[in-house]
Amino acid sequence: MKLVDMTVKEFIDALASNSAAPGGGSVSAFAGANGCGLVAMAGELTFGKKKFKGLDEDVKKNFKDQIDFFKENKGKFLNYIDEDTDAFNGLMDAFRMPKEKEEDRSNRSLEIQKATMETIRVPMEVCHLAIESLRKVSDVMTYANKNTISDQGVGVMMLHTAIEGSAMNVLINLSGLKDQTLAKEYRQTVEDIKVEANALRETLLGKVVL
Repeated sequence: MKLVDMTVKEFIDALASNSAAPGGGSVSAFAGANGCGLVAMAGELTFGKKKFKGLDEDVKKNFKDQIDFFKENKGKFLNYIDEDTDAFNGLMDAFRMPKEKEEDRSNRSLEIQKATMETIRVPMEVCHLAIESLRKVSDVMTYANKNTISDQGVGVMMLHTAIEGSAMNVLINLSGLKDQTLAKEYRQTVEDIKVEANALRETLLGKVVL
């Protein structure tokens, strides 16, 4: 069964089991999906309001486009929940490959590197998707139903968590990458995203007036 097809209880029980996956990477993707879902909800609770209906047509169209953006990204994050666990399981499979003969060891080493790249790719994409989403929240906050401001704030925190969590997963898996030049590039990219994310989180939460 796919993780996204589990009930919430089944998913949490799987997390709390003695299995290493699902783990932090899948939870980071789930956090991103929650963040986008909350921002999308703020939009849905805005469309029917009299104040919104009185806005300029271009403003309303842009707002709707932003909400569609968050809905689309919600679906992408959900896909990454399973992709992250699949990547981890693929790495474990590579480590289990035969290593008795020289040819076996060579093939095993190659497959471990391929699988390691996959364990880096998935959280890196989650990181990029989350910062891309976080950049757009301000556009929604400007016109969204003020009664959803706390939900928007939680959405910001969820997207920030997705970034921090996926960044951790990129960094921990870099240790298994032989290409240290590439590892350095990934590390710098992650650090740059984290710096931007921290600044965005502070600015956006500053707009959450309760």
